[in-house]
Amino acid sequence: MNMKKLLFLAIPAMAISGLTGCAPKYDVKITVYNWADYIYDGTDDDGNIVDKSVVKRFEEYYQEQHDLVLKVEYRTFSTPEEMYSKIKNGSVKADLICPSDYMIQKMANEGRLEKFSFSEDTGKYGDSLKNFEDNGSQFIKDRFQSVKLQDGNSFLTYAVPYFWGTMGFTYDPEYFTADEVGTWEALWNKDAKYKNQFSLKDSMRDTYVTAIFHVYKDEIAALDETDPEYNAKLTAIFNRCDDATISKVEAALKEAKKTTINTFEVDEGKDDIVKGAYHANLAWSGDAIYAMDSAEENVPPKYLNYALPKEGSNVWFDGWCMPKGANVEIAEEFVNFISNPEIAVLNMDYVGYTSPIVGDEVWEYVEETYAADENVQDTYEVDLSFYFGTEAKIAIDSEEEGRQFDAQYPTEEVLKKCCMMNDFGAQQKKVEEMWVRVKGA
Repeated sequence: MNMKKLLFLAIPAMAISGLTGCAPKYDVKITVYNWADYIYDGTDDDGNIVDKSVVKRFEEYYQEQHDLVLKVEYRTFSTPEEMYSKIKNGSVKADLICPSDYMIQKMANEGRLEKFSFSEDTGKYGDSLKNFEDNGSQFIKDRFQSVKLQDGNSFLTYAVPYFWGTMGFTYDPEYFTADEVGTWEALWNKDAKYKNQFSLKDSMRDTYVTAIFHVYKDEIAALDETDPEYNAKLTAIFNRCDDATISKVEAALKEAKKTTINTFEVDEGKDDIVKGAYHANLAWSGDAIYAMDSAEENVPPKYLNYALPKEGSNVWFDGWCMPKGANVEIAEEFVNFISNPEIAVLNMDYVGYTSPIVGDEVWEYVEETYAADENVQDTYEVDLSFYFGTEAKIAIDSEEEGRQFDAQYPTEEVLKKCCMMNDFGAQQKKVEEMWVRVKGA
């Protein structure tokens, strides 16, 4: 779910040693293995170093606190599957990794993760993670704690939330209306207007989701949205992967491939939608923000929007985890450090996704970034009190509706229809085989 071209790569200590002929000058080292472009690196848009990176700030903070020189070896992966494979085969030995929700579930269930200092009884982290305990959104904590793993613990025992977002369509409002792309059924619309106008992710899990909403559209429509168990029932449908469902998904995706799907893409979609290669791109919310920002920089500027389908969608979470054998003490200190609201703002501004960290500094950032100017007459109000835990209402310029702010901060009502992915478990291989057939069709 990375957004920007990677500009920061920490040089491993042994590489430095090989260049200088000197032994590495540090007292302790940890390895952080993260998505590319997923932490503030201190560079500007042209790649020039203009500030200290978050990694450098933590190294300096650690030395001040402990009078020890710490080296953070920062490495990156492209997908959680790549990360999992390297951790499993031992080619990467990391103290911290940042997988997505379904991969956290998989690794925890396989016994591959250390536990954080979290109490399932009290629902609180210990003093070593005080910044997250004090500043983490209760809404996010509740979502993470609601998912129980095979050992009876929740996600919060094995992961500290880092970023989250949704999945919808980035689209050209001069071609499609919000209503036209505000439904997953757009992918199965046989009108000539829709032909070859959508790109989907070359990602088995994300594209699988689009077809789930299609093949079970009647069952989903029949759910009672006032039912307290509505999200749980929708999530159960969302995560179906029995043999019959896999067959239905395969048929649906092959059908869409004949009509609306232009291409399956990995990361280039956020740029191609700006170029006009097609008019709707299945996108993670942060990539949608990147595309909208990029389009506005065109001469003349181009305006793109983001739509979450009305039937519901995916709300994904990436969280910090400690593989077995990690240096738990320093790993928790790193997570605690980046859970400081000031650091969270740096990361959120750079990455474009939504941080689970709240508080005055974060709310000030949201207001400065998105609140309508005083002279704007036509606005709409969004209440984010459910997320920030205190009164948090903001007026947004109506011309910006469906754009960056809405992508970064969906309403509580919208999130009620968004579901977390589960691991496919024993059905993983069958889904992978189905995906190969779809792409080869």
